[in-house]
Amino acid sequence: MLNQRGFSLIELMIAVVIVAILASISYPAYQQYVLRTYRAEAIQLLLALANAQEQHFADHAEYQADISKLSGMAELTSSGVTKSGRYTLSLNLTDAASGFTALASATGIQTADSECLSFQLNHYGQRNSDNGVALSCWQ
Repeated sequence: MLNQRGFSLIELMIAVVIVAILASISYPAYQQYVLRTYRAEAIQLLLALANAQEQHFADHAEYQADISKLSGMAELTSSGVTKSGRYTLSLNLTDAASGFTALASATGIQTADSECLSFQLNHYGQRNSDNGVALSCWQ
């Protein structure tokens, strides 16, 4: 009788199939997790933008229309796109520069996050008041 060591080809193929099934189940869940983690980038930038706007309002008695002129917004490129390229920030003034609405819109890869494509924050601190996106996106 010969003592054989190792695995047969059938056993090896079964192990490969099991690993492939587990990978095909876990990879989409991992992708959704990554998309959700980048939501924090949009939220952090909107809160920083609101803080910079309030500082500008305290100094000049009006809000600034140009994001690039606000202090503390170095996390953005000149076109208002985040450094990761996943969100674009825009700013709209209301009521003769006495109010603002900031919007972070998903771009590029982040558009796969169909649940939370945009985040909105106004000068009252209201989140997503006009864009119809659930407040659960802020969590």
